Amino acid sequence: MNSSNPRSTNIPNPRSVDVIVPTKDDPRLIDCVRAVLAQDHPADALHVIVADNGSARPQRQVADLDPRVEFLVETRPGSYAARNAALAVAKGDVLAFTDSDTLPDPGWVSGALRAIEAGAKVVAGRVRVYARDDTRPHPVEAFEVVNAFRQDRTVPRGFAVTANIVVPREVLDVVGPFNADLPSGGDAEWCGRAVAAGFPLTYVDDAVVAHPARESYAQAWKKLCRVQHGRQLRVRAGENPPGELSLKAFAPPVGAVLRALRARELSGPRSRAAYVVGAFYMRYGRAAAAVKYR
Repeated sequence: MNSSNPRSTNIPNPRSVDVIVPTKDDPRLIDCVRAVLAQDHPADALHVIVADNGSARPQRQVADLDPRVEFLVETRPGSYAARNAALAVAKGDVLAFTDSDTLPDPGWVSGALRAIEAGAKVVAGRVRVYARDDTRPHPVEAFEVVNAFRQDRTVPRGFAVTANIVVPREVLDVVGPFNADLPSGGDAEWCGRAVAAGFPLTYVDDAVVAHPARESYAQAWKKLCRVQHGRQLRVRAGENPPGELSLKAFAPPVGAVLRALRARELSGPRSRAAYVVGAFYMRYGRAAAAVKYR
């Protein structure tokens, strides 16, 4: 297959890469798939598997964008079930995971592969979170632009999100698929198994996907509840030690003001004020969700 990328002819025997994209009722899917197809990895060594997870109107037309796109449907609810369905048909030497609302940079795959060639076992790339308008963000957007998906902070603790994980097949063969019973936290559970099996996580700053921030309190609350529910299920299954809900969870985030002033991701007083409001909402929303799912 021809590619407009001039680098595609300069890499002898490139690793074949399957990019797995779960989706459900997401209008951003087509833009995501187009961004994946525009990778600077050789075109004939790149395959995209879209796993629809019960959309009201499955976007099968994405398979018409390019012969390298495969579309399948997984009726079992949950994004981890969808990822596992894609894994069952994937044939690549390397499996790259992202979400249908992301826009991978053109060098996402190649950046991850450089790290793998250098010895990385589980690559966790950078997730660059953005707001609709960085000068007038919603408080939740401002908070997420600074704090969401900070793989540079979570990787040392053995955790990465499936919005940006790239793994050689031989690692997945040992660690196995995702726990499809979890509504959230399946990436944390899988990373825990990988680390326990001797495959540490490696943060790679130049393997980048862009991810939109959540835009409302309702969206943030839905996520907080999903995360706490998944965490509680892992506790009940013995996969995660139970944690005590301490008074610290209800303490006001007084450090939010200083962080807002220092955050390079924020621009202007309006966005910094929004961050402080978002920090208070997320602190007490997280505590409320923890109480709900105790």
